[in-house]
Amino acid sequence: MRTSNMSLMQRQSQSTQCAFKQTGRACQAVSTARSRRLRHTVQATDPQQQQQQTEDAPGQPAPARLNLANPAETIVWGGRLPSTRRLTLSGLAALGITLGGNLGGVTSWLLGLDGGQLAATLHADVLIPVLGYKRCQDAGNGYEFQYPAQWLADQTLLYRAAQRAEAARSLDPQPLRQKRKDVVEPSAAFGPAGSTGEENISVVVAPIFQGFKLESLGAADAAGRYFLDNIVAPAGSDKTATLIAAQERRDTSGVLYYQLEFTVESAKFSRHNVAVLASRDDLLYTLNAQCPASRWQQDGQQLLHAAASFRLSGSPSPQYPGSL
Repeated sequence: MRTSNMSLMQRQSQSTQCAFKQTGRACQAVSTARSRRLRHTVQATDPQQQQQQTEDAPGQPAPARLNLANPAETIVWGGRLPSTRRLTLSGLAALGITLGGNLGGVTSWLLGLDGGQLAATLHADVLIPVLGYKRCQDAGNGYEFQYPAQWLADQTLLYRAAQRAEAARSLDPQPLRQKRKDVVEPSAAFGPAGSTGEENISVVVAPIFQGFKLESLGAADAAGRYFLDNIVAPAGSDKTATLIAAQERRDTSGVLYYQLEFTVESAKFSRHNVAVLASRDDLLYTLNAQCPASRWQQDGQQLLHAAASFRLSGSPSPQYPGSL
Protein backbone atom coordinates (compact mmCIF):
# COMPACT_ATOMS: atom_id res chain seq x y z
CA MET A 1 0.00 0.00 0.00
CA ARG A 2 2.75 2.42 0.97
CA THR A 3 4.66 1.58 -2.23
CA SER A 4 1.60 2.31 -4.37
CA ASN A 5 1.11 5.77 -2.82
CA MET A 6 4.71 6.72 -3.44
CA SER A 7 4.48 5.74 -7.11
CA LEU A 8 1.35 7.89 -7.50
CA MET A 9 3.05 10.91 -5.97
CA GLN A 10 6.07 10.52 -8.26
CA ARG A 11 3.83 10.43 -11.34
CA GLN A 12 1.99 13.62 -10.24
CA SER A 13 5.29 15.44 -9.65
CA GLN A 14 6.54 14.49 -13.08
CA SER A 15 3.29 15.71 -14.70
CA THR A 16 3.55 19.07 -12.91
CA GLN A 17 7.16 19.56 -13.99
CA CYS A 18 6.23 18.78 -17.58
CA ALA A 19 3.39 21.34 -17.50
CA PHE A 20 5.76 24.02 -16.14
CA LYS A 21 8.24 23.27 -18.92
CA GLN A 22 5.57 23.59 -21.63
CA THR A 23 4.32 26.87 -20.15
CA GLY A 24 7.87 28.25 -20.06
CA ARG A 25 8.50 27.32 -23.70
CA ALA A 26 5.22 28.98 -24.75
CA CYS A 27 6.10 32.22 -22.91
CA GLN A 28 9.54 32.22 -24.46
CA ALA A 29 8.03 31.80 -27.95
CA VAL A 30 5.63 34.73 -27.39
CA SER A 31 8.47 36.91 -26.10
CA THR A 32 10.62 36.03 -29.11
CA ALA A 33 7.77 36.92 -31.51
CA ARG A 34 7.22 40.27 -29.81
CA SER A 35 10.94 41.07 -29.98
CA ARG A 36 10.99 40.29 -33.68
CA ARG A 37 7.97 42.53 -34.39
CA LEU A 38 9.46 45.40 -32.37
CA ARG A 39 12.81 45.05 -34.15
CA HIS A 40 11.00 45.06 -37.52
CA THR A 41 9.07 48.25 -36.58
CA VAL A 42 12.22 50.08 -35.51
CA GLN A 43 13.98 49.08 -38.70
CA ALA A 44 11.04 50.30 -40.81
CA THR A 45 11.09 53.77 -39.19
CA ASP A 46 14.87 54.19 -38.96
CA PRO A 47 16.32 55.70 -42.18
CA GLN A 48 19.86 54.59 -41.31
CA GLN A 49 18.70 51.00 -40.77
CA GLN A 50 16.82 51.06 -44.09
CA GLN A 51 19.91 52.34 -45.85
CA GLN A 52 22.03 49.54 -44.27
CA GLN A 53 19.52 46.90 -45.40
CA THR A 54 19.55 48.33 -48.91
CA GLU A 55 23.33 48.13 -49.06
CA ASP A 56 23.24 44.53 -47.79
CA ALA A 57 20.74 43.56 -50.53
CA PRO A 58 22.15 44.94 -53.82
CA GLY A 59 19.48 43.20 -55.88
CA GLN A 60 16.65 45.35 -54.48
CA PRO A 61 15.90 48.92 -55.79
CA ALA A 62 16.93 51.74 -53.46
CA PRO A 63 14.00 53.67 -51.87
CA ALA A 64 13.55 57.41 -52.46
CA ARG A 65 15.64 59.49 -50.09
CA LEU A 66 14.35 62.45 -48.09
CA ASN A 67 14.49 65.79 -49.88
CA LEU A 68 14.71 68.43 -47.16
CA ALA A 69 14.82 71.18 -49.76
CA ASN A 70 11.20 70.42 -50.71
CA PRO A 71 9.05 70.13 -47.56
CA ALA A 72 6.01 68.97 -49.55
CA GLU A 73 7.89 65.76 -50.45
CA THR A 74 9.42 65.16 -47.04
CA ILE A 75 8.18 62.03 -45.28
CA VAL A 76 7.73 62.47 -41.56
CA TRP A 77 7.04 59.24 -39.63
CA GLY A 78 5.11 57.66 -42.45
CA GLY A 79 3.00 60.78 -43.30
CA ARG A 80 3.25 63.85 -45.51
CA LEU A 81 2.71 67.56 -45.06
CA PRO A 82 -0.74 68.95 -46.07
CA SER A 83 -1.51 68.89 -49.77
CA THR A 84 -0.97 71.91 -52.00
CA ARG A 85 -4.74 72.44 -52.24
CA ARG A 86 -5.16 72.47 -48.48
CA LEU A 87 -2.25 74.86 -48.05
CA THR A 88 -3.70 77.17 -50.72
CA LEU A 89 -7.17 77.20 -49.17
CA SER A 90 -5.75 77.78 -45.70
CA GLY A 91 -3.64 80.66 -46.97
CA LEU A 92 -6.60 82.27 -48.75
CA ALA A 93 -8.76 81.90 -45.63
CA ALA A 94 -6.06 83.53 -43.47
CA LEU A 95 -5.69 86.34 -46.03
CA GLY A 96 -9.46 86.89 -46.07
CA ILE A 97 -9.63 87.10 -42.28
CA THR A 98 -6.71 89.52 -42.20
CA LEU A 99 -8.14 91.83 -44.85
CA GLY A 100 -11.76 91.59 -43.69
CA GLY A 101 -10.85 92.26 -40.07
CA ASN A 102 -8.35 94.99 -40.98
CA LEU A 103 -5.83 93.30 -38.68
CA GLY A 104 -2.95 95.64 -37.96
CA GLY A 105 -4.54 98.25 -40.25
CA VAL A 106 -3.28 96.38 -43.32
CA THR A 107 -6.56 96.78 -45.24
CA SER A 108 -6.71 100.51 -44.52
CA TRP A 109 -3.14 100.84 -45.76
CA LEU A 110 -3.81 98.91 -48.98
CA LEU A 111 -7.00 100.85 -49.78
CA GLY A 112 -5.18 104.12 -49.20
CA LEU A 113 -2.43 103.46 -51.77
CA ASP A 114 -4.52 104.99 -54.59
CA GLY A 115 -5.77 107.89 -52.49
CA GLY A 116 -8.94 106.02 -51.51
CA GLN A 117 -10.45 105.95 -55.02
CA LEU A 118 -11.09 102.20 -55.05
CA ALA A 119 -12.54 102.32 -51.53
CA ALA A 120 -14.88 105.12 -52.59
CA THR A 121 -16.02 103.19 -55.68
CA LEU A 122 -16.65 99.98 -53.70
CA HIS A 123 -17.88 101.89 -50.62
CA ALA A 124 -15.42 99.82 -48.60
CA ASP A 125 -14.74 102.84 -46.38
CA VAL A 126 -18.23 102.50 -44.92
CA LEU A 127 -16.76 99.74 -42.71
CA ILE A 128 -12.99 100.21 -42.97
CA PRO A 129 -11.31 103.57 -42.33
CA VAL A 130 -9.23 104.83 -45.24
CA LEU A 131 -6.75 107.69 -44.86
CA GLY A 132 -8.30 108.54 -41.49
CA TYR A 133 -11.94 108.78 -42.69
CA LYS A 134 -15.02 106.58 -42.89
CA ARG A 135 -18.06 107.06 -45.11
CA CYS A 136 -21.66 107.66 -44.11
CA GLN A 137 -23.99 106.39 -46.83
CA ASP A 138 -27.72 107.05 -46.45
CA ALA A 139 -29.37 105.08 -49.25
CA GLY A 140 -32.87 106.05 -48.08
CA ASN A 141 -32.32 109.79 -48.42
CA GLY A 142 -29.74 109.43 -51.18
CA TYR A 143 -26.56 111.11 -49.95
CA GLU A 144 -23.10 110.26 -48.63
CA PHE A 145 -20.10 111.98 -47.08
CA GLN A 146 -16.91 111.20 -45.19
CA TYR A 147 -16.24 111.89 -41.51
CA PRO A 148 -13.25 111.34 -39.18
CA ALA A 149 -12.84 107.64 -38.47
CA GLN A 150 -12.61 108.15 -34.69
CA TRP A 151 -15.96 109.96 -34.50
CA LEU A 152 -19.13 108.17 -33.40
CA ALA A 153 -22.71 108.29 -34.65
CA ASP A 154 -25.33 110.11 -32.59
CA GLN A 155 -27.12 107.30 -30.72
CA THR A 156 -30.19 109.45 -30.06
CA LEU A 157 -30.84 109.82 -33.78
CA LEU A 158 -30.40 106.08 -34.31
CA TYR A 159 -32.87 105.34 -31.53
CA ARG A 160 -35.47 107.73 -32.95
CA ALA A 161 -35.00 106.28 -36.44
CA ALA A 162 -35.64 102.79 -35.03
CA GLN A 163 -38.79 104.08 -33.33
CA ARG A 164 -40.08 105.59 -36.57
CA ALA A 165 -39.39 102.38 -38.49
CA GLU A 166 -41.21 100.33 -35.83
CA ALA A 167 -44.18 102.70 -35.90
CA ALA A 168 -44.39 102.42 -39.69
CA ARG A 169 -44.59 98.62 -39.47
CA SER A 170 -46.99 98.54 -36.53
CA LEU A 171 -50.59 97.36 -37.03
CA ASP A 172 -51.84 99.30 -33.99
CA PRO A 173 -54.10 102.34 -34.61
CA GLN A 174 -52.40 105.72 -34.64
CA PRO A 175 -52.62 107.71 -31.37
CA LEU A 176 -55.20 110.49 -31.28
CA ARG A 177 -52.57 113.06 -30.35
CA GLN A 178 -50.03 113.24 -33.15
CA LYS A 179 -46.54 114.62 -32.69
CA ARG A 180 -45.53 117.79 -34.47
CA LYS A 181 -44.13 117.19 -37.94
CA ASP A 182 -42.78 120.68 -38.63
CA VAL A 183 -39.62 120.05 -36.59
CA VAL A 184 -37.03 118.44 -38.83
CA GLU A 185 -34.17 116.62 -37.12
CA PRO A 186 -30.87 115.58 -38.68
CA SER A 187 -30.99 112.28 -40.49
CA ALA A 188 -27.33 111.61 -39.58
CA ALA A 189 -24.88 113.13 -37.13
CA PHE A 190 -21.35 112.29 -35.96
CA GLY A 191 -19.06 113.73 -33.32
CA PRO A 192 -16.04 112.98 -31.13
CA ALA A 193 -16.57 110.54 -28.27
CA GLY A 194 -17.31 112.25 -24.97
CA SER A 195 -17.90 115.68 -26.53
CA THR A 196 -20.67 118.12 -25.57
CA GLY A 197 -22.07 118.37 -29.11
CA GLU A 198 -20.41 121.66 -29.98
CA GLU A 199 -18.26 119.83 -32.53
CA ASN A 200 -20.19 117.67 -34.99
CA ILE A 201 -21.13 116.94 -38.59
CA SER A 202 -24.83 116.56 -39.37
CA VAL A 203 -27.12 116.36 -42.40
CA VAL A 204 -30.69 117.66 -42.55
CA VAL A 205 -33.06 116.61 -45.34
CA ALA A 206 -36.21 118.75 -45.45
CA PRO A 207 -39.05 119.22 -47.95
CA ILE A 208 -39.20 122.52 -49.79
CA PHE A 209 -41.72 124.11 -52.15
CA GLN A 210 -42.32 122.37 -55.42
CA GLY A 211 -39.97 123.17 -58.26
CA PHE A 212 -37.28 124.75 -56.05
CA LYS A 213 -33.84 125.07 -57.62
CA LEU A 214 -30.70 126.10 -55.76
CA GLU A 215 -29.88 128.47 -58.62
CA SER A 216 -32.95 130.53 -57.71
CA LEU A 217 -31.04 131.86 -54.69
CA GLY A 218 -28.45 133.43 -57.00
CA ALA A 219 -24.71 132.86 -56.94
CA ALA A 220 -22.96 131.15 -54.04
CA ASP A 221 -22.14 134.34 -52.13
CA ALA A 222 -25.67 135.72 -52.53
CA ALA A 223 -27.14 132.39 -51.41
CA GLY A 224 -24.73 132.39 -48.47
CA ARG A 225 -25.83 135.82 -47.25
CA TYR A 226 -29.49 134.84 -47.60
CA PHE A 227 -28.84 131.62 -45.67
CA LEU A 228 -27.10 133.43 -42.80
CA ASP A 229 -29.55 136.34 -42.58
CA ASN A 230 -32.72 134.22 -42.65
CA ILE A 231 -31.77 130.80 -41.26
CA VAL A 232 -28.63 130.98 -39.11
CA ALA A 233 -28.86 134.43 -37.52
CA PRO A 234 -32.21 136.06 -38.37
CA ALA A 235 -33.00 139.59 -37.25
CA GLY A 236 -33.91 139.83 -33.57
CA SER A 237 -31.75 136.90 -32.47
CA ASP A 238 -28.72 137.34 -30.24
CA LYS A 239 -26.47 135.75 -32.89
CA THR A 240 -24.17 137.34 -35.41
CA ALA A 241 -23.09 135.42 -38.52
CA THR A 242 -20.20 136.38 -40.76
CA LEU A 243 -19.64 134.85 -44.19
CA ILE A 244 -15.96 133.99 -44.77
CA ALA A 245 -16.03 132.13 -48.10
CA ALA A 246 -18.59 130.85 -50.60
CA GLN A 247 -18.03 128.58 -53.58
CA GLU A 248 -20.01 126.33 -55.87
CA ARG A 249 -19.29 123.00 -57.55
CA ARG A 250 -21.07 120.36 -59.62
CA ASP A 251 -20.65 116.59 -59.50
CA THR A 252 -20.55 114.22 -62.46
CA SER A 253 -24.36 114.04 -62.44
CA GLY A 254 -24.67 117.81 -62.77
CA VAL A 255 -25.99 118.41 -59.24
CA LEU A 256 -25.13 121.91 -57.98
CA TYR A 257 -23.63 122.42 -54.49
CA TYR A 258 -23.02 125.66 -52.57
CA GLN A 259 -20.31 125.43 -49.91
CA LEU A 260 -20.29 128.19 -47.29
CA GLU A 261 -17.74 128.87 -44.56
CA PHE A 262 -18.87 131.25 -41.81
CA THR A 263 -18.67 132.03 -38.10
CA VAL A 264 -21.52 132.43 -35.61
CA GLU A 265 -21.09 134.55 -32.48
CA SER A 266 -23.36 134.91 -29.48
CA ALA A 267 -23.07 135.67 -25.78
CA LYS A 268 -22.90 131.91 -25.05
CA PHE A 269 -20.72 130.49 -27.83
CA SER A 270 -18.41 131.18 -30.74
CA ARG A 271 -18.47 128.68 -33.60
CA HIS A 272 -16.78 128.11 -36.93
CA ASN A 273 -18.99 126.36 -39.50
CA VAL A 274 -18.85 124.87 -42.98
CA ALA A 275 -22.19 124.19 -44.68
CA VAL A 276 -23.08 122.58 -48.01
CA LEU A 277 -26.46 123.13 -49.69
CA ALA A 278 -28.00 121.00 -52.46
CA SER A 279 -31.51 120.35 -53.77
CA ARG A 280 -33.25 117.52 -55.63
CA ASP A 281 -36.84 116.33 -56.06
CA ASP A 282 -38.29 119.15 -53.90
CA LEU A 283 -35.91 118.32 -51.05
CA LEU A 284 -33.27 120.61 -49.57
CA TYR A 285 -30.10 118.87 -48.33
CA THR A 286 -27.94 120.71 -45.80
CA LEU A 287 -24.68 119.39 -44.39
CA ASN A 288 -23.34 121.40 -41.45
CA ALA A 289 -19.89 120.83 -39.93
CA GLN A 290 -19.03 122.92 -36.91
CA CYS A 291 -16.60 123.25 -34.03
CA PRO A 292 -15.77 125.87 -31.40
CA ALA A 293 -13.84 128.75 -32.95
CA SER A 294 -10.94 127.96 -30.62
CA ARG A 295 -10.52 124.52 -32.24
CA TRP A 296 -10.69 125.53 -35.88
CA GLN A 297 -6.91 125.42 -36.29
CA GLN A 298 -6.83 121.79 -35.09
CA ASP A 299 -10.05 120.43 -36.63
CA GLY A 300 -10.84 122.77 -39.49
CA GLN A 301 -9.18 120.61 -42.15
CA GLN A 302 -11.29 117.60 -41.17
CA LEU A 303 -14.50 119.62 -41.41
CA LEU A 304 -13.54 121.04 -44.81
CA HIS A 305 -12.78 117.51 -46.03
CA ALA A 306 -16.20 116.29 -44.89
CA ALA A 307 -17.91 119.19 -46.65
CA ALA A 308 -16.01 118.59 -49.90
CA SER A 309 -16.93 114.87 -49.84
CA PHE A 310 -20.68 115.48 -49.51
CA ARG A 311 -22.70 114.48 -52.58
CA LEU A 312 -26.12 113.20 -53.55
CA SER A 313 -26.29 109.61 -54.73
CA GLY A 314 -28.87 107.20 -56.12
CA SER A 315 -32.60 107.75 -56.21
CA PRO A 316 -33.86 108.74 -52.76
CA SER A 317 -36.86 107.32 -50.96
CA PRO A 318 -37.32 110.18 -48.49
CA GLN A 319 -36.97 109.05 -44.90
CA TYR A 320 -36.21 112.38 -43.26
CA PRO A 321 -37.45 112.77 -39.66
CA GLY A 322 -41.01 114.04 -39.67
CA SER A 323 -41.94 112.43 -42.99
CA LEU A 324 -43.70 109.43 -41.39
